[in-house]
Amino acid sequence: MKYPYESAVINEEIPMLMLMTSVRYVAMHWHDRIEFLFVLRGQIQVFVGGEEYSLQENDLFLINSNEVHGVEASDDNLVLLLQIPLTFIKKCYQNIEMESFECQSFHNEDQGRFDGIRLLMVQLMLTLRKKELGYDIKIHSLLLDIVYHLISQFRVTNHKQINRNSSKDMERLTRITSFIQKNYMHPITLNEIAEKEELTVPYLSRYFQQHMGQSFVKYLNGIRLEKAVQYLLDTNWPVIQIAMESGFSSLNTFHKLFKDTFHTTPYQFRKNQQKSFSPSSKSEKRGIESYDYKEEDNLIELDKYVQAFQIKSFS
Repeated sequence: MKYPYESAVINEEIPMLMLMTSVRYVAMHWHDRIEFLFVLRGQIQVFVGGEEYSLQENDLFLINSNEVHGVEASDDNLVLLLQIPLTFIKKCYQNIEMESFECQSFHNEDQGRFDGIRLLMVQLMLTLRKKELGYDIKIHSLLLDIVYHLISQFRVTNHKQINRNSSKDMERLTRITSFIQKNYMHPITLNEIAEKEELTVPYLSRYFQQHMGQSFVKYLNGIRLEKAVQYLLDTNWPVIQIAMESGFSSLNTFHKLFKDTFHTTPYQFRKNQQKSFSPSSKSEKRGIESYDYKEEDNLIELDKYVQAFQIKSFS
């Protein structure tokens, strides 16, 4: 089955998705991978189900497979993102689909066990970018080491409820969110979707809030906002055209939502991003569906992390 955010290509020889990225806005979504976020610089807001987390520099955060989540940030940031598919882990740990993990460094005074994963993620990114002879073997080794740390130190053993959806719920949510993503530029109502799903409007409203962690309207506006950010960065269209192409009913509505989210106007946002990622910089613009980002080539900063972790471990 295809899920939202499934467009990220994972090479069969390198079974993961890894980015060093500046995050702007990612609408609520889910996938059958375990995801790590390691904040190298700045601050980001992460939404998991109905919970909101503020991640600062050096924070490490895990999102379980099939947990509905989203990310947004109004300020400059740099994040290491790693997704490991369950299919890879299952080859060496059959019960992975039955497990849940809790890895939130800001909730724990003992940072030593989190440093293990931080260091492995940094080494993984360096290995991936340098591509030295035999690097694919090293990547597999580092991934398995991360999985070992995860299972041995972060496995939930007290039957704490993790906010995941059942396969039946995921099928329904996939139909609904896919319809929204294909038609966000047109007027969409909850009544229209309720009729398609053969549900009452009040039931669908409660259902959507429960399983997506936000209201239907907020999710719809989030998808539109995500598209608007892409248009601001990738086109020279006037702001009013971007608002209309993104499905907003008026320029005022777009401006208010954008300013509430990013604490700046669309015009100033575009201007600031053009300064941050000028053609003379060493950043290369790339993109995958549902994740708008600039992948940064900053190996020196990662090397400093490795040296700092090594000094800390011997002190």
